[in-house]
Amino acid sequence: MRPHSDEVEMVVTAKIDDDFDRAIAAGALGAAKARFGHTTATRLGALPGYPAYNKARGFSHEDLAYLPAICGFFTDVGSSPLIEVWAGHASAALGEHLARAGFYAAEVNATLRTIACGSSIPAPDSGIRIHELGTGEDDSVYLETLFDGYGLSSRTASAQREMMAIEHRSPGLRRYLAYVDDQPAAAAALYTTPRNAYFAGAATIPAMRNRGCQSALIRRRLRDATAGQVVVTTAFGSPSQANLQRLGFTIEHTRTLWRRLAS
Repeated sequence: MRPHSDEVEMVVTAKIDDDFDRAIAAGALGAAKARFGHTTATRLGALPGYPAYNKARGFSHEDLAYLPAICGFFTDVGSSPLIEVWAGHASAALGEHLARAGFYAAEVNATLRTIACGSSIPAPDSGIRIHELGTGEDDSVYLETLFDGYGLSSRTASAQREMMAIEHRSPGLRRYLAYVDDQPAAAAALYTTPRNAYFAGAATIPAMRNRGCQSALIRRRLRDATAGQVVVTTAFGSPSQANLQRLGFTIEHTRTLWRRLAS
């Protein structure tokens, strides 16, 4: 039987599959995806060094025979392979195999989860106004708030902005803007499937940080996630992780990203 972490990650993988299907259809970003056993690999030719879009997720001992093909999926277009191993799949034997193949454990992220509680979650602070975008509503302010929060200038980060716009225009994605003193301050999204929900990105404009916007957006999305479990990923040991745990999330598992040593 596959570890429980696989079930938790299904909602994340569903979102990635949907985003890459639309990025592939758009054609301009060099997007591609492939399945190798239980491992899902994605790459974005326009952003070959951006780990979020270029990695093989869910790699385990069962998929060791696919490692050369996975590496080829990336190196065929001049990109360096990145292998993500979830904690439930990790073992000394798997780590040794990756090390012998020239990889090293470079960073650790975490997947957290909580049970959707709907209206039992306290409402956001009254000093912060949360607006959910309606179907067909102009999303330019939402996207610019998100880009600003992630530091993506229009002059230097056009490909990142284009891919992020694809990610935040998923069918059925719920999108929220937090306002402070009637000024847009932060943006966040909630992706849902019939069984689970996923916090699909959030960012705060630098000048508006430390005002409670992210906590307010977390609480609002938890109120709107009415079924199943809510999943979110973040850097292990980060302020975001601490904020999520204060609001009831617990670590489901960690994800180790393995990079290839430089030639």
